[in-house]
Amino acid sequence: MRQLAIENRLRDVVSRLERQVELATTQGRTDINLALEDAFIPILKATYNLPNLINLNRKRKNYPGIDLGDDYDRVAFQITSTSTLDKVKSTVQQFMDRAYYNSFDELYVLMLTPKQSSYSQTTIDRLLTGQFSFNCKKHIIDLGDLLREVSALRVTTQERILREFEHMLGEAEAFISFSAETVEASTTITSNLQAIDLPEAVYVAEISIDDEAVIARAKAELNYGGRSKNRRSIIKMALLLEGVETDAWVYYDGRLFAFEDMEQTGVAAVIEPESIERLDVADLSESPEIDNVNVLKQLLLAQTQDRLKCRHVRLHQKDRFFFFGPSVDGQKERQEAWIGKKRSERRVYKVIQQKKDTTKVAHHQHLCFDLSFIRIGRAWYAEIVPSWYYSFNGYKRSNWHEDLLSKQKRQEHNSTVRDQVRFVAYFLAGLSDGSAGASDIRYRSLIQFETPQGIEAEALMHEGDGAAEGNVDESDEVAA
Repeated sequence: MRQLAIENRLRDVVSRLERQVELATTQGRTDINLALEDAFIPILKATYNLPNLINLNRKRKNYPGIDLGDDYDRVAFQITSTSTLDKVKSTVQQFMDRAYYNSFDELYVLMLTPKQSSYSQTTIDRLLTGQFSFNCKKHIIDLGDLLREVSALRVTTQERILREFEHMLGEAEAFISFSAETVEASTTITSNLQAIDLPEAVYVAEISIDDEAVIARAKAELNYGGRSKNRRSIIKMALLLEGVETDAWVYYDGRLFAFEDMEQTGVAAVIEPESIERLDVADLSESPEIDNVNVLKQLLLAQTQDRLKCRHVRLHQKDRFFFFGPSVDGQKERQEAWIGKKRSERRVYKVIQQKKDTTKVAHHQHLCFDLSFIRIGRAWYAEIVPSWYYSFNGYKRSNWHEDLLSKQKRQEHNSTVRDQVRFVAYFLAGLSDGSAGASDIRYRSLIQFETPQGIEAEALMHEGDGAAEGNVDESDEVAA
């Protein structure tokens, strides 16, 4: 049942993504593939078992002919929104001319729009030599082919890929909204992108802990009974042993990253103080290295997690979405005040009793949302994808989650999703409460796109206090 629900959601999201790409190409924006290159990396890594897959354009700007590559398993990908034979010929010709076969044994052409029913193998063979082979039936793939490969994977992997496709769909919608130039009628589109201000700096330092000593203490003092050797978990335990509960840090490649000066926080307990280095946030946000950008994205999520847990909003450790819980023990229903068109309250959590025996709990209903971070131009945004989560104990997923979610979604309309996005954005904007410092993320406003004469972002919330204005235009939504 769970797998069937995931496969249905995958088909829906991929179908919507294809339509967005077709819309972009209709507008003449065939460069949408450039906006989605990085988003495909985790999907292709999992689908084709290519752990070393990277964006080749990060190694050398505008890597001609191919976009992604794993030079260990020797597989390369060209991602394109054009599905013609001429595009395939051009890709293969450049591959041969530049002797990429010395680094890669296989080349896949991934088309973001449905591929043609057939391609002339004879035409392609004329471009090849004995050093390389290209099979049109095997190596020309579209999103439908990719989906069939995904359906053969484990259900947990399918869930991860589903989340990646959902984020990608949001990026495609944002790209089209920013790029729209051919719509004749004036239209205002409210997005699910919330403008953010990045902190000024990132601090990085070398880790200084004895892993075995930390594990031994954790077993004695924290009742730790696991055998995990995961370094991040060990660092977390080391901090807890020092009475430090912050999650606003990221561990990567032997070093700890944080937005706050580590000498001024409890994180100092696990690092070499002499190794602390202050980086301008632009060193990560504008870096050509995808790993640096990913560290920044993880750090934005980690600090948001740290701020939200004080407001009784938790990050699901397995599935990586945020969900509202009770604000006090024993609470049966939680309401949060907010300002949309008017001041009101929204239910974000409720305990649902069984119908046959009202003394027993059937499940817990939580408003939840995925949060990811993207850069468009030089500006950064948080992408909000709201939904509902059903647990049996306030945290662990209910066996009936998919059925309950499907029933809930059937009752919702676009306006419902729009209001959920606006509420979450309002809630996030209130995290700083006007006291955001240089080391804090500041969530500012959802943005609107004005077409056709240029795209102008308009604040839906006051910049000063994060409160939503009451006269928001009731227009078409981009929110997923």
